[in-house]
Amino acid sequence: MTWHLNQASIWNDLQCWRMFHICYRKHSVSALCMRVRWLATYAALHADHEQNASTSTVRIAGSSQANPFACIAAGAASLWGSAHGGANEAVLHMLEEIGSVENIPACVARAKDKTDSFRLMGFGHRLYKTTDPRAKVMRDMCHKLLSHLKIKDPLLSLAMELERVALSDEYFIKRKLYPNVDFYSGICFRALGIPVNMFTVVFAVGRSIGWISQWSEMAAESVERISRPRQMYEGEMERRFVPLEERGGGSDDDGAREDGEEGAKDDGKEGGGIGRGAGNVEAPGKLLLEVHVAHVGHA
Repeated sequence: MTWHLNQASIWNDLQCWRMFHICYRKHSVSALCMRVRWLATYAALHADHEQNASTSTVRIAGSSQANPFACIAAGAASLWGSAHGGANEAVLHMLEEIGSVENIPACVARAKDKTDSFRLMGFGHRLYKTTDPRAKVMRDMCHKLLSHLKIKDPLLSLAMELERVALSDEYFIKRKLYPNVDFYSGICFRALGIPVNMFTVVFAVGRSIGWISQWSEMAAESVERISRPRQMYEGEMERRFVPLEERGGGSDDDGAREDGEEGAKDDGKEGGGIGRGAGNVEAPGKLLLEVHVAHVGHA
């Protein structure tokens, strides 16, 4: 596997020095060290995490022998989606919707009500049946950061109270819906003054190390194979072909289903899910095949 690049943009030492010099002038050495330590921990925890949506995208793009820059761009495009890279943003939006500590009991009750559309973001993870091990580290760092910076922010106080309520509520304990890594990272980003629209960018900085490692591992394999995910057909074997002039605008007597009718509702956490789509393919002769494809993703 080979790739070529005629010109690269390099962030030189002078630019790095200027960035940290500005940060140093705004904050004390102690505060700066705590901020840098938290960001380093965050980057390490998010560097790689199984075959999530963006990592799988990088590997699939790389399997066609695309250069690493194109592969990382593909991973960033996948991370752009709110269901993958926007989880910690959703946490802050949820806290803003709750508004105040006094509203927590009512919002928790709404979250338990299956008929209510309100959801507590940043709790549980579709990959882990117990606590996300990364969340334990992030929780400790989050509390240390907030204690060290001594920031008085009603939204951060609200988040800490919501955490306390959730960790002591039997409903969440029984279902193992503990605060996950996105819950704590969203809070810390706000404490550090990082704009909400930059959350996913910082996430990508840490995850890019994993992307490059995955690409390098694949490039070093002795046998190069292009990725081709398998599709599982689970539709009808035969269906009567209905001529165009006989098709009505209403329901189909043959039971054809609309696209995505059986799609599984995505829970907004990092990773893929299970969804189904339907598409009609007119075959030669008098048969019409309806194709249903099950896509299985990893969190």
